[in-house]
Amino acid sequence: MLGRFLLFLTVTVVTPTYAHVLNMTDVALRVSEGQAATLEVSIDLGQSGLLTAEQYWRAVSVQKESEQRALLEEALADLENGIVLRANGERIALEKVRWQIDAVSLEAIRNPLTPQMAVLEWVLVRPISAGDSVDLFLAEELSVPWPALLRVDFQSALPVSRLLTNEYRSSGQIRVGQDVEQRQAGPWVALALAFQSLAPGVTWLVVGFQHILPMGLDHIVFVLGLFFLSSGVSGLLAQVTAFTIAHSITLGLATLGWIVVPSSVVEPLIAASIIYIAIDNLYADHLARWRLWVITLFGLLHGLGFAAALDALVLPEETLLTALLLFNAGVELGQLCVLLIAFAGFGWLRRRASYRARVAEPASITIAGVGLYWLLKRMAF
Repeated sequence: MLGRFLLFLTVTVVTPTYAHVLNMTDVALRVSEGQAATLEVSIDLGQSGLLTAEQYWRAVSVQKESEQRALLEEALADLENGIVLRANGERIALEKVRWQIDAVSLEAIRNPLTPQMAVLEWVLVRPISAGDSVDLFLAEELSVPWPALLRVDFQSALPVSRLLTNEYRSSGQIRVGQDVEQRQAGPWVALALAFQSLAPGVTWLVVGFQHILPMGLDHIVFVLGLFFLSSGVSGLLAQVTAFTIAHSITLGLATLGWIVVPSSVVEPLIAASIIYIAIDNLYADHLARWRLWVITLFGLLHGLGFAAALDALVLPEETLLTALLLFNAGVELGQLCVLLIAFAGFGWLRRRASYRARVAEPASITIAGVGLYWLLKRMAF
């Protein structure tokens, strides 16, 4: 019961929290004396409610600017109308000058953990000067990924930040050019700024974690198969270490394009590895040395499965190794969570004489059945 609760907590609370931070909306008001002020909005349009993921992907996919403008026109008009910017109590009209949209895949757009941000810029039709009092309000009918981080920049003065939420949509009055202590905006601003600076790295860490919890069910079942053989921590650690080293190697090689194995081959073999480990649990009463070599071989297969998940998202070329390492770290963190949940649910039973007959063997039979179902399904379809 405790294990199920921890899994539920991880999937329903932790993962959505990361998602909201990673794809939060960024609003930047930039003011310079003698120049037109600009308002720049970085927004996950495919998750905003202004466009569906399919509509955003269609806009990204077209080549002609006129076609792209037609696909985006209604959403951008809704966004522009929903941003109410005032200076000294008077609303300032916005004039759209540019937009930049990009996405690596429709799957990435649909996933809030891999935000595909659009950047939109408006020029203010009237100037703002030092000492002006500005406030920004997001209309009730406007849907954006929350929270929204507002930043007001004016030349050499310290920037002022405000965190807007679905419940608190107004920035309040901000005096342009006057240094304001950040604590006036609330403690969440500092946290949001910190996450914003770390967002690219955190994204790949979370994507790796998500591939284990909750998406990588076959990898979870395999790790549980390792858990139900070992009666001691040292044996489990040896198995998990062999598995981790192996899948890290093929994950890196496949991501770099040095080895290519089609998923139609890899996925059935992963299912077969689950069946093998589960059946071996039923006949083995201790961790044999040769089993570690088998687990290493299976780890190489699972690494190819992890690489297929990354291939659908496309790693950024400029930070390829960093993103790869963070994705792998997220996978390891996910595996650790699986083992902690397993220990919470069954660890206290492992020293009982009835553990093997009443817990380990029924669990292994179940794991073998699940693996057989996946094998047949993946071979047939």
